[in-house]
Parts: sequence; structure tokens; C-alpha cells
Amino acid sequence: MEISIPAELLFAVAVALFCMALFLYGRILRRLLGVIRRQSFIWVLPIAGAAFLALGVLFHFLPLAIYPRLDPSRTDQLMMICQSRSLEALGIFLAGIIAIFAGWTYTRWTSR
Repeated sequence: MEISIPAELLFAVAVALFCMALFLYGRILRRLLGVIRRQSFIWVLPIAGAAFLALGVLFHFLPLAIYPRLDPSRTDQLMMICQSRSLEALGIFLAGIIAIFAGWTYTRWTSR
């Protein structure tokens, strides 16, 4: 199996930009909480989401070292790739859920 280097670089840049956006989202949320005089730590949630996203990307790039010498008859390699892809999906899913929860909580507080 061949690895598409341009596609992997594009994916890495896109995820790095998304991590930066989540980090800035957390910083802006912290300032907005100060404006409404509500002391809470929900501003940490998007930053934690960025960390989960970065962890998910780490699990994306781990199997790339195996692909050039992948032997389809070795089930241990295939299982390691499946586990890594599952952890990647979990990290990306948690990043999204945490960011949505922080936004939903802030919206609920400001709409009252």
C-alpha cells in the first residue's frame, strides 16, 4: 500500500489549524465569561478538545510506518491498524463533542 504524502501533509496542516481554532475558541470563551460575570471553567473544554484532536492525529500517523511493509496474512498488523484507527476516531469524536458542549453551555447561560 502506498502513502500519499501530499494528502497526509494536507491532513496534518488542516488538523493543526483546527487545533489552533479550538485553542482560540477557548481563549475567547474565557473572555466572554468575564463579560457576563460568570466564573466557570468551561473555557478549558475547547482546549481539552484540541488536545484530544491532537491525540487522535497521533493515532492516525502511527500506522503509516507499517503500510509500506504491510503483509495481509499477518493479522497482528491489521489489528494494530484497526485499533489505531479506532482511537483516532474516538479522539476526533471527543474533540467535537467537548467543543459542542462548551458552546451549548455558554449559549444556554447567555440566553436567559
